[in-house]
Amino acid sequence: MAAGSRGRQPWGSRLLGLLGLVSVSVAAAAWDLASLRCSFGTFCECDFQPDFQGLECDLAQHLAGQHLAKALVVKALKAFVQDPAPTKPLVLSLHGWTGTGKSYVSALLAHYLFRGGLRSPYVHHFSPVLHFPHPSHMERYKKDLKSWVQGNLTVCGRSLFLFDEMDKLTPGLMEVLQPFLGSSWVVYGTNYRKAIFIFIRWVCCEGTLSGPSSPVSVCGPTAEYRPRDPIRLSPSPAPW
Repeated sequence: MAAGSRGRQPWGSRLLGLLGLVSVSVAAAAWDLASLRCSFGTFCECDFQPDFQGLECDLAQHLAGQHLAKALVVKALKAFVQDPAPTKPLVLSLHGWTGTGKSYVSALLAHYLFRGGLRSPYVHHFSPVLHFPHPSHMERYKKDLKSWVQGNLTVCGRSLFLFDEMDKLTPGLMEVLQPFLGSSWVVYGTNYRKAIFIFIRWVCCEGTLSGPSSPVSVCGPTAEYRPRDPIRLSPSPAPW
């Protein structure tokens, strides 16, 4: 018996080997199908997996007093993402009083647009205090920022650039971004029309809501418990 079985592979080993081949084949087939689906789809580039239903649900449940922002942000995102050939990148300016949800909304956008959210390699978060702390180094910052944006858009045109605390930024730095925010096809050899730029800025709000007898503030501590539903949008230039 020992001599007869010498050189033969046990059935258990054969079975494991066969299962291994099947597993590899299934994984390869799944990868091929995913690649094929992404070849014909528009939401597979660079971890870009928008979930508008989840975003709307989260905004409705956790963002209070910002009915205008909810509607405008979702509408702008949907129109931009569903356009196979946008004419320019999407630029969102989130500005307002402390505690209005600017940072929260931007984090939600990253979470529901990219796999990995703010940790995605295609989501780039800048803070003046962290990345541009010294006004005397402005020229170097300009060069580095331009190189960073250009390089990452070359790697992935579907990228998100988030600039926090714009009110603390030294004037002049954002000038290097102007060519990327227009409607040209190519800038510095890079197609950037599918990129998303978000600018967050603290501002001392000066809006008022007309009441029965006199205008009342809709911003800051004096606006606490004031109804906001009657407020309507009044377009104005972005502060940056």
